[in-house]
Amino acid sequence: MSSIPDIEKELLHQLLNDDVSAFRQIYESYQGKVFLFALRLTKTKADAEEVVQEVFVKLWEKRAGIQVEKNFNAYILTIARNLILDKLKKAARDKSLQQRIYHNMQELENLGVNQLVEKELIRLHHQAIDRLSPGKRTIYLLSREEELTYEEIAQKLGISVNTVRNQMSDALKSIREFLSQHPDLACVFIASMSASVIF
Repeated sequence: MSSIPDIEKELLHQLLNDDVSAFRQIYESYQGKVFLFALRLTKTKADAEEVVQEVFVKLWEKRAGIQVEKNFNAYILTIARNLILDKLKKAARDKSLQQRIYHNMQELENLGVNQLVEKELIRLHHQAIDRLSPGKRTIYLLSREEELTYEEIAQKLGISVNTVRNQMSDALKSIREFLSQHPDLACVFIASMSASVIF
């Protein structure tokens, strides 16, 4: 981000003053993105979760060195990248692992973090939709992608409006349940996409 939102500046100033509540808010805002960043490089959920924990421990320990006017998004992801590189150096001499992570890191630099997050969110959304029954999936897509009203969907499919409403309600419930099973991705998904797109 080229400019720092005022609310984030305030949180960072509070963090510099050892405010635990501000730290918690920053964690909630960034832990999903850090997880996706680490997952893309390490390719394992356990390693990515460990990186997330270490990043925020280091952030708290080094909070006095935060420069509020600088790009905090880049700062925190740099911490994550450096931790991953440190793990590489300390790991057993696994050349294939090193090559894979360096390749992933280069790919990430080329792709860009925001595009990475968007790609992961789209994949998650598609997975949630694919789990729906054919009928519910059709109704959900007609409503969300073609933006048809319940009345239009009912007419198109030859069913009642109540059936459309009930099927849509079940579809949304199923999607929410799927997201609840993927908290690390869901937190970014919910924060990055408007409720009207998903729910």
